[in-house]
Amino acid sequence: MSIANRVREQTPTVDCGALQLLLDEKKAARLLGVSLSYLRKSRCDGTIRERTPAPTFVYVGNRVYYRTADLKAWVEGLAGRAVV
Repeated sequence: MSIANRVREQTPTVDCGALQLLLDEKKAARLLGVSLSYLRKSRCDGTIRERTPAPTFVYVGNRVYYRTADLKAWVEGLAGRAVV
C-alpha cells in the first residue's frame, strides 16, 4: 500500500500540539505509520522523479529528527497527491 493510500484511508487521531517538538526517526516512523527504512530511503531518493518526497528533517549533531509541525504539513500535502 502506498503512503498516499494510507493517508487517505487512515486519518491521524494524534493532536500534534500535544506532541514533542522534535521526534527521532523511530518515533516519527511510528507516528506516520511507515517503517524506519522507508523514512531513511525517502531521505535519499525522495527527490527522484515520481517518488514520494521525504518529510522535512533536521540534523542535531549527527542525528536526524523530525519536527511535528513538518510531519503534519507533509501528511496534509500527500492527501492531494495523485497516485501514479
